[in-house]
Amino acid sequence: MVQGFLEKLCAELSIESVPKLNEKKLFAFHFAPGVVVALADLHPGVEMRAPICLCPSERREDLFIYLMRANLLGQGTGGARIGLDEKEKNLTLSLGLPYEMNYHAFKEAFEEFVNHLVYWRDVVAKFKNNETV
Repeated sequence: MVQGFLEKLCAELSIESVPKLNEKKLFAFHFAPGVVVALADLHPGVEMRAPICLCPSERREDLFIYLMRANLLGQGTGGARIGLDEKEKNLTLSLGLPYEMNYHAFKEAFEEFVNHLVYWRDVVAKFKNNETV
């Protein structure tokens, strides 16, 4: 399912290299410069994951509290979740859609996911620079 959706999306966006399934059973989709989304087929559904940035060491607890509020009921993340990778070095955004969907629903979910990813990259960068978020 995911491979077919990616082929169609790449064709619509004139992206020549359609991602292939890797040894971890993920499609690493290099969507834009600096934006790589890992997609997995859930049979049914799809999972999307992407790194936001390195987790800052300063004011880490303050950032975690802020991110927990964003995760609350998915209000600040469009239903996705902000968390840490397995090595606890990177903040990540992940979204699981465990149901059958058509291409249109996939495309909308992917677009919203990437928009939230870019938004949270900007927010965390401002947080790191002690700017108002």
